[in-house]
Amino acid sequence: MRSCVLLSVSLAGGCFLLLVSVPSAKAQCDANTVGYGDVGVVANNPFHADEVVTPSRSHPPRAIVGQRPLSVARDSQGRVRIERVGGDFKHDNGPETGSQVQEHTISICDPVAETLIRMNTLTATATIIHVPPSAPRAAVPPPATQLSFCASRLPSSRVAGRFQVQDLGDQIIEGVEAHGQRLTLPMLGATAGEESPSGESTSERWCSDSLSAMVLTVSGNTKTGVRSTLAMRNIERTEPDPGLFQIPSGYAITESVAGPREHRSPAPTQNDQQP
Repeated sequence: MRSCVLLSVSLAGGCFLLLVSVPSAKAQCDANTVGYGDVGVVANNPFHADEVVTPSRSHPPRAIVGQRPLSVARDSQGRVRIERVGGDFKHDNGPETGSQVQEHTISICDPVAETLIRMNTLTATATIIHVPPSAPRAAVPPPATQLSFCASRLPSSRVAGRFQVQDLGDQIIEGVEAHGQRLTLPMLGATAGEESPSGESTSERWCSDSLSAMVLTVSGNTKTGVRSTLAMRNIERTEPDPGLFQIPSGYAITESVAGPREHRSPAPTQNDQQP
C-alpha cells in the first residue's frame, strides 16, 4: 500500500452540515430502504448532480470534520452513488515522492443486489457489505399510506422535540420544485421559544418530491452569523454513466455481512397530526 502523509484538509465551517449528510456507517441497502443520505432510493427516477459546500466568510478557520461532498447520482434501478473528497495527500517515498494525490471515498447503495459498496480511490480498495437473507424485512405499507422520501426527511412539529419547525412553502431550486422547512434549536439549554445568549442553531432543508432528494440545506447561528450551505448543482435528470456504479478493475475487494436491520415505526405524516 502506498504510504501517504496528510498534506491539508481545510474548509472553514460547514462541519454540522457534513456530519448530518454523510450516510451512517451502519446503513444498509435493501428493497425496503427509503433513502440513502439525502437521496431517495427509488427506481425509474435517474439523475446526477454536483454537491457543493459554501461556508460564509465569518467562519473561523478550522479543519473540517468528515468529508467534503463532491457528487451524487441515482440510476433507473434506484442505486444511489455518493462521492466525497477526503483530503489532499502527498507521497513520502518511492518514485512519486512529493507528488500530490486526492483521496475520494465512494458509497453505492444497491437495493437490487441488497449491498452497500464503499470504495477508496487512494488505497484502491472496496468493501461490499451484504444484507443477510435472514434479516427481518419490514412490512411494506400500502401506497396510500407509504411515506415519500421528503416526508421521511422533513420532520413534523409532532416529532420535532426541542426544534421549532417553520414551514417555508415551495420554491424552484436548480430547476426542480422543492418544499422547505426551517428548524431552530436554542443553544445553552434554552427551551423552544426562549432566547439563548449564544443565539440559535438554524437549519433550512429543501426537499424535492419530484426528484426524491434534498437539494439544499442551509445551516447557521443567529448570534455569530456563521452560515453554510450544502447544495446540489448542475442537476441532470438523465441516466448516469453505468460505470459509476461498478468497482474499477484492480481494486482489492473484501466482503462482509451486515447485522440485522433495526426496524423502527415510521414517522407520523401530517395527516396523523389531525385530532
